Amino acid sequence: NDAMRMVDEPLISHKSYRTSLLPLQRQARESASTVYEEIPPPPPPPPSPPPSHTLSKLGSSSSRKDEDSQQPGCHIEEHAEYWGDLVKWGTNHLKDSAEDCCNACRNHKPEKPDGDKCNTWVWCPEAGGCSGQPHKSCWLKYQPHPEAPAVNRGPNMPWTSGALYKDPTKQPVPPGKNRRFHVAVTSNDSKYVQWQMRVMYYWYKKRKAEQGPDGDMGGFTRILHSGREDHLMHEIPTVVVDRLQNEHGFVVLSRPNAFVQWLKQVTIEEDYVLMSEPDHLYLRPIPNLMNGDKPAAFPFFYISPKDHVNLIRKYVGQDTSIRDIHHMDPIGSSPVMLHKDDLARVAPMWHDMAVRMKTDPEADRAWGWVLEMWAYTCAAWLTGVHHDLVPKLQAQPPWDTSLEGFYILHYTYGNDYTRSGKFTPGKIGEWRFDKRSYMGRIPAKNLELPPKGAPESVRTLIQMINEASSVLPNWESGGKES
Repeated sequence: NDAMRMVDEPLISHKSYRTSLLPLQRQARESASTVYEEIPPPPPPPPSPPPSHTLSKLGSSSSRKDEDSQQPGCHIEEHAEYWGDLVKWGTNHLKDSAEDCCNACRNHKPEKPDGDKCNTWVWCPEAGGCSGQPHKSCWLKYQPHPEAPAVNRGPNMPWTSGALYKDPTKQPVPPGKNRRFHVAVTSNDSKYVQWQMRVMYYWYKKRKAEQGPDGDMGGFTRILHSGREDHLMHEIPTVVVDRLQNEHGFVVLSRPNAFVQWLKQVTIEEDYVLMSEPDHLYLRPIPNLMNGDKPAAFPFFYISPKDHVNLIRKYVGQDTSIRDIHHMDPIGSSPVMLHKDDLARVAPMWHDMAVRMKTDPEADRAWGWVLEMWAYTCAAWLTGVHHDLVPKLQAQPPWDTSLEGFYILHYTYGNDYTRSGKFTPGKIGEWRFDKRSYMGRIPAKNLELPPKGAPESVRTLIQMINEASSVLPNWESGGKES
């Protein structure tokens, strides 16, 4: 398997992972639909384990140097080999330390005026060498998105790597600058989405209370795109908008249309917006993660523009270079943090492009249930709204096992384990939690905790749902008063 293989020397270019990602892409596409479906489809099959480069672990085993606002930090990670296009061969390029290799990357000057400048690097710390390369060899590379690097990592990986980028959490906030953001979540009025919304809003309120008076979390709006009020209006701040008249059998098309209507109807006091979803649980108070006014977003491995060059050109222009397409943001529409003016620029094109893609058989076949995410990516590119990638913005159990450094827990995937705590991907577990098991009913209070041996992320997920269900009134009836 090309995506999982170990190589004898540092990888020079970013390979294709299409075959190995198909099972996980399939569930990602199907799970995207179920957030909004009113007539639920059958639960999708559990995904295969993703390749190591897709796991959002950057920083979990790394040592980080303090960085100032003038230059990007090194972001050193041990037991990791970052991939990328080679800009300097490392066999005879020896550096005494990882920091020296990082500085060599920072000071690198391309041989050609239009050449790539180093932004990722790989260094060998082992006295006996690494994968046939000498001790202290320093390989300089380039990746389109160094903040979310393609990587092989693991305890047996001999290399140390790093990437040059500015960590948004380390950047100074201008004095007196109001950085508060408004949380906006689109939803319909199905029972399946309603119970998730109640749990999500519970944790939003709790984290906002924890942040104190100077925190960045501001107001909250559920954008209800059913065209009618529901019984949660008194519990969750809600704006009702119309459902898209013709969804072409794809209810997710109502999401961008809902944002277009909301922006026309409502004026919020905050300058920034966090587009979130019902299956997001906030793990801690969330700061504004933007560098200045540049948007911040979570990268999705299955949004890979380089794999769809010709199709993307249909939507962003036939003259768009392959290099520009490689640099498109590999994101969806959530979680995304951006200025409300940028959202107002993107939303109409996002809506129009989503409808256009859905009625294009080629795009519909290629992008399926994540088509709306691709529409946002293309619309943002065309409107000049570019994002910093923040892999730690959300954890996705069971693939992310530790929650260290994460802000949001996104429970879109099924979690399956034996009674002894062994993970069983691709097989229904003796213990399992999958939100799709609760499409037509409300989860019981006090759900069974995962067995000993299951990861922190899965245990925390169940604990957070249990806490909310124990506190929220009329839980069994979905919030309806008897």
